[in-house]
Amino acid sequence: MPIWADPARGERVRLLADDDLTLLGMFVSPPSARPTAADLRAVPGTDLERFAAVAVRDMPGVRVTTQPAEAAALVAAGATLDRTLVHMVRRGLQGPSGPAEREAQGGAAAREDQGPNLPAEKESEGPPPLRWAAPHLAAELDLVGVEAADLHELAVVQRLAYGPGHPDHEAVTLAQASGTLEALLAGDLRGPVYADASSLVRDDDGRTVACLVATQWEGIGEEWPGGPWVAELFKVPGGPPGLGRSLLERAVAVCALDGHDAVGLSVNATNPARRLCDDLGFRDAFSRVSLDLPGAWPAPG
Repeated sequence: MPIWADPARGERVRLLADDDLTLLGMFVSPPSARPTAADLRAVPGTDLERFAAVAVRDMPGVRVTTQPAEAAALVAAGATLDRTLVHMVRRGLQGPSGPAEREAQGGAAAREDQGPNLPAEKESEGPPPLRWAAPHLAAELDLVGVEAADLHELAVVQRLAYGPGHPDHEAVTLAQASGTLEALLAGDLRGPVYADASSLVRDDDGRTVACLVATQWEGIGEEWPGGPWVAELFKVPGGPPGLGRSLLERAVAVCALDGHDAVGLSVNATNPARRLCDDLGFRDAFSRVSLDLPGAWPAPG
């Protein structure tokens, strides 16, 4: 089968070629109980019909995420469209800012004088307020490093956070069955964990009530050239209001203080967290489509 590991980037990145060994595309192969191909993309200049035909032939039964143009070619070749997976959003950290800059010039007190019931003003790209780096938590809550996480407990909290009725319930259930959370914490999914920007929140009984995992993602080309990526953010249902926002604000501030140009994350368009991302200055960068290739893995022969 003309699929092999990219010698320049190791086992995680695979190359897809035709029988004559013409390179057609590449994808990331995360550790998974189910065959998956993340960010399947054609080599620039490749005929998409040929690319799709080889992918369908040599990757039967594989669930892939890909760009809209490749997705259209794969559907024409027999793949089943699942959904528009997510919007990938980014927040610039070093350019001009909006409300954050005004706060630095004394605007925060004036805004607070307007009363607590007014809607928060949306952030724009640029340095975030320094206060984001030190979230104010209730007295019964402690902020600890993600390295203290117990994988089993974290998986339970994640399942509760994405329970039935949540737009990402099915995706998270499948991901947990595939060992995605374990691979993420091991640095095998989105690059090494960015410990300084990641955090757990525990209550006074030592139970985890919220989690944010950030990584240093090496990048996937011009769309995302690499940098810090918020790979997971969730909290138990009924947890303190604003807790997820506080953890995301902290992660953004840490990334800015460490000198990074931008931070990114992915969010389903129907996820309520999309509004939070907009409020904190994240803007659309690109999107991905999820689909299933026909057949059953492994490929015969």
